[in-house]
Amino acid sequence: MERAILICGLVRAPEHFLSYLIGVQRLGIPGLRVIFSTWTGELDRYPEVRAQLLAMGADLVEQDQPDLKLPGHILHQVLTLELGLSLLEDDVFVLKTRPDICGVMDVVHFMQRTPEPLAAGALSCPFTHRVFVVGMFGAHPTYINDIIFAGRAGDLRWLTWIPITLGPKYPRLAPEQWIWSSALVPGNAVMDAYLSVNPGLIFSDPQSHAATRLVLSEDPLFARAIAAIAQLVQDCLGYLHPDPHHAASFARCADHTLEALLWDDLGIPGIDHHPLACTNTFVSAAPMAAIHAGKIAGSPLGERVAGALSDLRAACGVSRAQLQAEAALLAAALQDRAGIGGHQAPLDGPHHRLVRRGPPAWRLAGGVDVAILEQENNMMRRTIDRLTDQLRVKG
Repeated sequence: MERAILICGLVRAPEHFLSYLIGVQRLGIPGLRVIFSTWTGELDRYPEVRAQLLAMGADLVEQDQPDLKLPGHILHQVLTLELGLSLLEDDVFVLKTRPDICGVMDVVHFMQRTPEPLAAGALSCPFTHRVFVVGMFGAHPTYINDIIFAGRAGDLRWLTWIPITLGPKYPRLAPEQWIWSSALVPGNAVMDAYLSVNPGLIFSDPQSHAATRLVLSEDPLFARAIAAIAQLVQDCLGYLHPDPHHAASFARCADHTLEALLWDDLGIPGIDHHPLACTNTFVSAAPMAAIHAGKIAGSPLGERVAGALSDLRAACGVSRAQLQAEAALLAAALQDRAGIGGHQAPLDGPHHRLVRRGPPAWRLAGGVDVAILEQENNMMRRTIDRLTDQLRVKG
């Protein structure tokens, strides 16, 4: 089986990157291919990095940067990923990482993994083999780490096809959600409905977070979304790093409600609490496995998620009309009780559907404000119309 390390993006920390490359070379892994995908001219400032890449026989792929900036430079991310993958056949097993965050132990753990063919899952997923990740926010579906992951090249290509409609369609999407939603949301009506309301992370505002948590804890669509991501993790995702505390962590989850697992600082290995966002990152398979298996303390939210999971396994689908109606109700609750607006859920009346789109999620490079350009364009159009009318009168 062929393997490759694909390093994408800017150098940023040359000493760290150089140390990583030397460390990978010292591992002496036969046949391991190293690819660095970056921007034209990026390595001109780092001759020592270029020399090391040449010394270890690495491939360098370069391209010009796009002039469109999506949140978190997501377009830049997927272009470097796509161009690096273009050197590889679909069956090559790939570790994707970044120059300033890469670690040699990631390579060691990658070498301990092998591609796992997937059977048909309860939900639609384009991957043919399991994709391995390093973490995800439990309460935010598709908010999966986008810096380090591993999978067959053919599967990772699905992460490079990002519909431009994601920006207008789903509010407050994080860059990670842009990437993973491109593969996990199409064909998934629950995820589509929930992300049309997507409350996003709330930083340094415990009061707003508490209000949002209460709304979500009581909401049927949120429960469906948690069930959907738990099922997708079970069906097509795995964790890259070894999990020595898996059994103990799984057992400890039984002492806590789903609400606590998603949001509280519990001190359980495999669950990292984010104090500013008051939410938990699952860096182990244990908590999602416990949620999927129903091995958690009882609570109303946990019972709703268990019911939604049961429906998924039994292929009991919910109509899009019902999901969209639930999205509209969730949007109203978030607006009224937590002050979170700007949703994209459809508002339906007799023979009428309305969606209020927010501001664009992108801008041109160089700080160009699209809203200002549109305003200037409207002023020019009115001026042209006025001058045309004057010429018509004089004629």
